[in-house]
Amino acid sequence: MADLLRPLDAVEPNGWVYRSLNKVSFTGKPVGRRAFNQLIDGLKGLALMEHVPGHKVLGDPGEYAARFRATPALLKFCADNGVSPDAVLDHFEFEYDLPKHPLQLRARKLKSFYGPSEVVGKPMEFERTASIRGLEHVLHDFNEFFAKQTLRGGVHQGYIRIFQNGDDADFDWDKGGRLYSQPFTESYQVQSSEDRRRMTINGEPVAEIDISGSYLTIFLSLHGLQLDPIDDPYSLPGLGVEHRDAVKQWFVGTFGSAKPIVRWPSKMLDKNKSLRNYRVADITDAVFAKFPVVKSWGEPLNGRTHSWADLMYLESAVMFTTMLDLMHQHQTPSLSVHDSLIVPVSKADLASETLRAKFADQRKVVPRLKINWPVSEPSPVASYKIKSH
Repeated sequence: MADLLRPLDAVEPNGWVYRSLNKVSFTGKPVGRRAFNQLIDGLKGLALMEHVPGHKVLGDPGEYAARFRATPALLKFCADNGVSPDAVLDHFEFEYDLPKHPLQLRARKLKSFYGPSEVVGKPMEFERTASIRGLEHVLHDFNEFFAKQTLRGGVHQGYIRIFQNGDDADFDWDKGGRLYSQPFTESYQVQSSEDRRRMTINGEPVAEIDISGSYLTIFLSLHGLQLDPIDDPYSLPGLGVEHRDAVKQWFVGTFGSAKPIVRWPSKMLDKNKSLRNYRVADITDAVFAKFPVVKSWGEPLNGRTHSWADLMYLESAVMFTTMLDLMHQHQTPSLSVHDSLIVPVSKADLASETLRAKFADQRKVVPRLKINWPVSEPSPVASYKIKSH
């Protein structure tokens, strides 16, 4: 009931709640699949809930999520009993269980990040060895630490960490590894940057620290090269400023493919039709002129051919070790948005210094960082405190 009311108190309320109905998605959750389906059938039978199956949610690391929404009949019933969406916290405590098994492993599905179907492979079973249990223990500790904080303006119920390409011959828990906030389809990670910077942690506004050109910086580091920490990596000689976004998308498409792209992937064009205005060949020539080593993307390096999953892991390792250092050494809470870090605004300089040091220690290069400061008006979204059990 609380989940159906909560999104109606959002900045731009549309009432929808997202939940995957995939059998695997219920593993380790506090409500089992059978009980959930019985509840859904009952609410629909009473005309208290709408249900739209199989809706693809942009950015979801899973596959598809069903949509659920309270009907006018349910809203009237709640109003008649003094329970309104803007007072949902007065009636429900929102004490969610943190993920019991926060590590997930996925099989390889595509050679290219932008192919004819989704990049996410099927979930894989794996043996929980001592080292794997250690990885989970660290993530449990972090989840429990943040559970003691109060986040306002966004939803976060702990992280899961998804490793990719688990069926690769050279896989050693070193592909993928990004942190995904739960429940992902409602979490702060799918909010706009502006809305995220309206959040507060323990009553304090937040800043978001972004690594500019993260994958490019990491790729160059594999070749012992330092990206210029001052110049914009997407501003290329011979191309006007109007090309900047297209250049950035060229790197996204290339690092998501098996080799430098020669045409815009169809999925990228579907999401950004303006890319049709920019010739891939022109951008390729400008990129190779400024970064000749990018020609070698997809070729073996020191006996290993790197993919997007390798770059993602190296990025995730920097981000997560930074978050752990902030927790252990400075008792500072932080949230990840893959290549950016959200912290209380008073800790922005500390977090930037820590992130820069961790990046330099692991990659032997200095990253180009940008601090995005808080949006002045706080978000009206209700606060949610997760308490550890």
